[in-house]
Amino acid sequence: MPADWFACIFKAKECNSENRGPYSSYEDLGVFSLLLTVLRPILVLFVRFRLLPGWELEHPGFGLQVAVILVLVMALYLILKIRHRRPVLRALGWVWPHTHCVMLAPLLGVLLAGVSICLHGQAQNTRTIPLVEAMLLGVVFGPILEESFFRGCLLPVLAGSLSNSVAVILTALVFALFHHPANLAHWVSFSGSGVAYGWIRLTSRSTTAATLTHAAYNLVLLVFAGS
Repeated sequence: MPADWFACIFKAKECNSENRGPYSSYEDLGVFSLLLTVLRPILVLFVRFRLLPGWELEHPGFGLQVAVILVLVMALYLILKIRHRRPVLRALGWVWPHTHCVMLAPLLGVLLAGVSICLHGQAQNTRTIPLVEAMLLGVVFGPILEESFFRGCLLPVLAGSLSNSVAVILTALVFALFHHPANLAHWVSFSGSGVAYGWIRLTSRSTTAATLTHAAYNLVLLVFAGS
């Protein structure tokens, strides 16, 4: 009887661990991608019904950008929650990493930013919105959304059917494409940083670590742009 009891406990813990692990699928990615494709037509309807000024479509203000980010984050959460009815945040990797990863993550971001600055020079690093808004978008909201999707959702899906290294590289390339790179230097910068975010995500088993790296990277670029 005690042996059976301990076996039941072990299996229950194993099951709970699986429930907390990554479970996103290609179908989830498809649903989220579909949402991205219909987002602009929805905004166009907002403009048509005068719920949004037309210039916001080409030059979105801070409020619209934050609203879109929050909608997308909530949409990703709801897609996973409704489709799988399991805990979402831990499955996306939103756990606190080990102390050494907490220290390594921002240092890696600073190093990546230094390389990017060397590649692009002064011309690429210009800021057109107030510093506080740029900080909130680039250091808080942006990294949370992008890492939740790319390293929290997309990377585990690819790693489930491919090797980790291939999954990291493919995720980085999609990440770079998402940022519309204008030239080879941009491709190298976004792809290289994407590989680094993927590496620390897998190493730390935490999207939080990847987000800290991403936030530090953007912070250095913003400071450099304002100097």
